[in-house]
Amino acid sequence: MEKDRVRISALLDLYGAALPARQRDVLDLYYNDDLSLAEIAEDTGITRQGVRSALLKGEAFLSGMEESLGFFAKGQRIRSAAEEIARAADAAGDEGLARLSARLLAEI
Repeated sequence: MEKDRVRISALLDLYGAALPARQRDVLDLYYNDDLSLAEIAEDTGITRQGVRSALLKGEAFLSGMEESLGFFAKGQRIRSAAEEIARAADAAGDEGLARLSARLLAEI
């Protein structure tokens, strides 16, 4: 469950600008600020059911974008490869490669 929250939060960072403002705000409040549906409804002036509907539509949109574009999955594969390079550089004692892989990991 927590993994899904992290994934949706990451997808929101990647694709959130393409969402309508209200959906983006609702998703941000729910996934990044950890507010309940009732708290979001109170803050935004929409019903709890409206909040739930915005969440479902926004989640579906974000998942569809990831399915089409795959930026999150590509980023995960790049991070995994960079970590593997860092481990190999450490094992080989290659300080230059270790610094380069650390720089790459900091950018991801």
